[in-house]
This record gives sequence, C-alpha cells and structure tokens, in this order.
Amino acid sequence: MEDSPPTRRTLRERKPNKKYSVDAFQGLNILGSDSEADAEIVQQPQDTEEDEDFAVDKATGDDDVGEGDEVSADEGSGGAGNKTPVEDFEDAMSYASSADGPGIGESPKSLDEKVPWDNAMKRPDDSIHSRGLPEPAQYGSKDHQLKYLFGTDPEDIIRLVQSRDKWAQDITLPSRRFNGCGSGVMGHTRHMEAMTAWDWYYEHGGREWMLRKQDPQLLSLTEARRYLPQYSRARHKFLMGPYGKQQVFELAPGSFMRIGEAWVPAPATERAFPESLKSRREGWMLNVGAKVRCLDWAPNQNGNIQYLAVATNDSPPTGHEEPSSAVSAFTPGQQTQASIQIWAFRAAGPEYCLDSTRSPELVRVLCTDWGHLRQLKWCPVPRTSRGEEIRGKTLIGLLAGIWSDGHVRVIDIELELDRERSFATTYVKYRSGGFASKPPNTICTCVTWLSASELAVGCANGFVAIWNIAESIALASKSPPTAGLHSQNADSPSSEYAMPRPIFYQFIHQSYILAIVSAYPDHPHFLATTSMDGYTRLTDLRAPSTDFILSQRSRLGGSVLDYHEPLQAFISSEENDFVRVMSLRRFFSSLNVARVDGQVLSVAVGKFHPCVLVGCADGTVIATNPMRRVLHPKTQQFQQIWFQHEWTRKGEGMSRITEGYKLETANLMRMLKGDKKIKDGVVYSTIHEAETGVTQVAWNSNLRCGGWAAAGMGSGLLRVEDLAL
Repeated sequence: MEDSPPTRRTLRERKPNKKYSVDAFQGLNILGSDSEADAEIVQQPQDTEEDEDFAVDKATGDDDVGEGDEVSADEGSGGAGNKTPVEDFEDAMSYASSADGPGIGESPKSLDEKVPWDNAMKRPDDSIHSRGLPEPAQYGSKDHQLKYLFGTDPEDIIRLVQSRDKWAQDITLPSRRFNGCGSGVMGHTRHMEAMTAWDWYYEHGGREWMLRKQDPQLLSLTEARRYLPQYSRARHKFLMGPYGKQQVFELAPGSFMRIGEAWVPAPATERAFPESLKSRREGWMLNVGAKVRCLDWAPNQNGNIQYLAVATNDSPPTGHEEPSSAVSAFTPGQQTQASIQIWAFRAAGPEYCLDSTRSPELVRVLCTDWGHLRQLKWCPVPRTSRGEEIRGKTLIGLLAGIWSDGHVRVIDIELELDRERSFATTYVKYRSGGFASKPPNTICTCVTWLSASELAVGCANGFVAIWNIAESIALASKSPPTAGLHSQNADSPSSEYAMPRPIFYQFIHQSYILAIVSAYPDHPHFLATTSMDGYTRLTDLRAPSTDFILSQRSRLGGSVLDYHEPLQAFISSEENDFVRVMSLRRFFSSLNVARVDGQVLSVAVGKFHPCVLVGCADGTVIATNPMRRVLHPKTQQFQQIWFQHEWTRKGEGMSRITEGYKLETANLMRMLKGDKKIKDGVVYSTIHEAETGVTQVAWNSNLRCGGWAAAGMGSGLLRVEDLAL
C-alpha cells in the first residue's frame, strides 16, 4: 500500500474564532519565541528510534511540496499534525467560545446527551476522574450520606442508629425520662477506661509526687484577699422574672439567690423557699465578682455533690487602660495574683435534680502567683475509687490550666470527706503545680486532655506540644534536683527540677493557636486546632506530617471548638453568626446547625446527650440538637433561647435577664435580600458591651447530673440550672 502524501499546511496567519470571554492574560507575551521552541521540543517523543510504519520519506516529501508550504508528519490523527501548547490553547478557546452549534458530521442529539452525576460515578470505565468527593446531601440517598459521614464499619453504624433512636426526638434540650417513643434519657455511649489508665497515679507514685510538688499552704481570709477578684461595686443589681413583671434584685460578690424567687416571690417576713416552686425553677444565680473567664464541671462525681470550677478576671475592666501597658500575646505576662473558685452544688431525689433547698457552697479557693488563668480543663477520663474514703479524702480530680506566665500546669485537688455538714471555705496557696512545663521561646495558649496521663498544648508560635505526665514524673524522680536551673522565678516548680520535655513537638499552624480539642474518647489520636491564620486543622497524631486536613479559611480566627461524640464531629462557629458541624470524615466541608444574632463566644457539648449550648456576645444562650440536622438535612432545625442577659453602664451598672422564649426555626441560609445582617451587600456585626456577653457555658460531665448547665457572664453573674426535661 502506497504511503499517503504528507499533509500540507499553509503559512497564513491563523485567526481563531471571535471570543466573548475575558482573558486576564490576554496581551501578555508569556510564551515567547524561545519558549515556543522549547515547548515544541518537549512535545516530541522521547523514543528516537525510527518507526518504519510512520516514517516520512523526506526526499519524496520535498519533491511534492511547493514553495511557501510546510510539511507536518501525520501521526494517525487525521492530518492534525503536532501543535505547540499555545496553539492547543487557542484551539480549545476557539471551540469553547464558538456559537455556531455542532460541527460538521456531528448530530445535535449527541451533544445534548448528558450523563447524571450519580450515574457517572458508577460508570465501569475510567473515562471520568474526580479529585474530590461528592456532596452527600446533593448526590445520593441517605445510605450514601451515612457512608460518607460515618463510614462503613458496622460498629459505627450501630452506634449511630442507637444514638438516633435515643436522642433524635430531643429537639433542643435533653430528656431525663423515657418519652412515649421510647427514646430520650441520658446515658453512656461507650465503655471507657477507668482502672488501668490510672495505675501511674495510684500504684507508681504519681499521687504522692504531685502532692509533694504542689506544697499547698492554708491561708486566712485576710491573707487570701489579695488573690480574690477586686470588686468594682459593692452590689450588683439586675432585673429578673416573668416578662412584664420583673423585679429588681441585688447580689453582693460571693452571694447567691434562687432563680424561683424571681418568679414567685417569697414572703416578706422570711426568705423561706415555697414548696410549690421546687418543680418550676431548679437553679441558682451567683455573683462571682468579675467577668467569668473559665468554667468547667468536675467529672467522676457519682454522689449527690457536684463541683464547678470558676476562674474570673483579676480585676474588672475600668476602660482607662493604656495601650502601652498591654503585654504582647506572644510573650509571658506578669505573674500577678489570681484564684480559682470551687463551688459545690447538691442533687436531690432519685433523678438527681438540682437541689434548690440547699444553698451552693464555696468549698475551696485556689490561690496562685502565676498570672491570670486563660483556660482550665478537668481530666475527663473516668476513674474508679481506690480507697480514698479510707484516708478520709475525696478526690475531685486533676485540673489542667494555662496561666498568663506561659506555663501549663496540672493541680491535684483533694477535699476532706464530709458529706453531711456544710463545707467551710478553705483558701489554699499552691507554690507550684504537680506538673508544670513550657516550651522554649514561646508560651502555651490552650490545653486539652488525650488520656489520663497525656495532655496536648497549643503554643503561640503555631506548634503543638504533648507531655506524658507519668513519664515526666518517673524521669524526674530518678534524676537529682537541678538547683538554680531557672533562677528568674524562685517560686516556679522548675527551680528545683529540670523542666519536663514534651514527647511530641511539631509545627502545625502558621500563627497563634487559639483552641485545641481532641476527639476523646472515640479517637483520641485526632486533634483539632484553630489558629489566627484562619484555618481549622484536623491532625492525626499517628502521622501528623502527612495525615491532616484543613477547613475552609475564615477571615477571623475562632477560639470556639468542642467535640460531639454521638456525631463523631467537631462543633465550631462561622465567623459571623452560624454554628457549624465538621465531621471527622468530611472535615473540609461543614454543615450549619444553628444561627445566632451575636458573635459566638463559647460552645458546650453534652457529655451524655447530643444537645449543644451556645453563648453569644449579645447575651443570649442558644440550645439546640444538631443530630436532627445532620441525619435529616431536609428536616426543620429548631433552636431555643435559654435566657438573654443585657447590661447597661448607666449609674453603677445594671443587668436584665429575660427568659421563657419559645422554640424557633433556625434559618440556616444566607439570604441576600431580607437578611437583617446584610446592608448594601455587606455583612455587618454588632458590637455589644463586654459585660453583656455570655463568656462561658458548660454542661455537667457526670451521668446522673448530665442535664445541669452553667453559664458565666461578663458582668460577673453565674447561672446554674437543671435543664433536663
């Protein structure tokens, strides 16, 4: 068979079809003549061996080609010839911008045929490639949604179904009893470690080491006054009660009142609590004296006494601070006096409701010289008692905290065992923590527990450090004291022993880490962090350099983060007014589950139920159940305001608390028209008084009292109430 003559190609200038798209690079000589020549060389095949079937007889070709024409080798493409990348780009743009309809020889029907996305995913051939995952809410059935959100492991699916049957009917608040459908009631979602995790503490000398290292000293009330918050006013006035019939109440710092008194006033002759109010309002209102900075319930309290740790500002803001006196957030602050208050609340009845007949008690005040407290976290790992009652002690737990001097510390807190009589407030000064450390050339900013002996800390330089307390204590007990190692602070625990070294220290974020939370107890090796760089990152500690993922970037760095165990997801906030859920298996995308009017300041997820509390800058506390939205995206999502707190600076300052709000449907879509936060296409955020915001919210972390909730406000008020229905 004779070879076909080479294809002729004219040297006339090629003119692509008229384009109507705007090309940002049009007019720029990105590929010059040299670059085009290089591109042609790249397009040539690497194999230089001659192929007899496709070889071109140059001698014959020269005889048939006239002057002014080029010859391009035919490579089986119908005479298309080799093209440079610039020519390929121009051809593609010409075809994309052509409005002449189908080409010659093509039928219009072939162009109109489109394969649905879900069917395209099931095609057996390899003609379609995707670098991402489809959105389960848009493509696929509920089975696909469960697979993408919770995996295909039967154990995960069974747990999900059990959680759905138990809690999906709880719209906003948890249930204490079984409802008509057989669901509700709080309970464990899995069996956690309680014995072997604490061997280092009970059997390997951890408890004795920490108590000896802390060196607690009892203080009198006069000596402890300089550690307590400096109150700006003698009494705090606030309005509370039924709407339209609110009354004025006053609370001195350190005092409290029953919430029911605002709804049905007690007789004027005595402050007795009427029996008719016990079933209406089960809660307390306290005045802790200054802005509530940290709030957390002590776990592993199976009795009728529950302990709440509260940390406040050293002194209330005056509004006249000089900018030059502010300390940089990246350097250690001054080692001023501060305190942590431990309040005790009692439960009553077989259902462990909050007892409104017995007053809350301030059982202990922890006095320190390490600066103000930035964050505190009780160790959440369950613990089985090993004879504390025999020694006459009650172990409250291990309390980890971040102080403004840049150190992370762990304090072992014990109380005298006396459950019958009232507690007497004791003021204890801790010379040092049972465990204390700090990375070099930076400070600690946030902390979370990974296990009973390991805690992870975020740093100001973007690193994450993990310490093993048991190993640190074992090494320190074998090594001799190193006197004068850190002579700049004689009261620092590192003045006698070398500072413990972390077992993990790796760069995670580009800037200051704001929050850190582990997926304990399901996946404690998963660590979620938020930073000032705008990203929320999920890192697998088993391979932190390769197994990580980033969320969509926000304009503002968020410090709100918590783990939702039934949904296997993290709860965070969008930069303006949405509360979102980020699943472990789809961390790169989020699902809005609630909407608020003010900026989100704090989030709390129930440890034994799926309900979430959201504290906002406008003084509202929102309650919702995100499980309904995640499992059924098309269903209506409800939310409810627990209460709203407002503060005015007129006079000496006064607050107003309103409650009794009904359920509302959450509008989880951003509307360009009709949205009260959008004006002229710009999203606005309202600035509120600092004292108005609800700075901290917390659910009780014990099974029998899992429906108790606490909310701390910027004005110094603290509300504790039993919200279980």
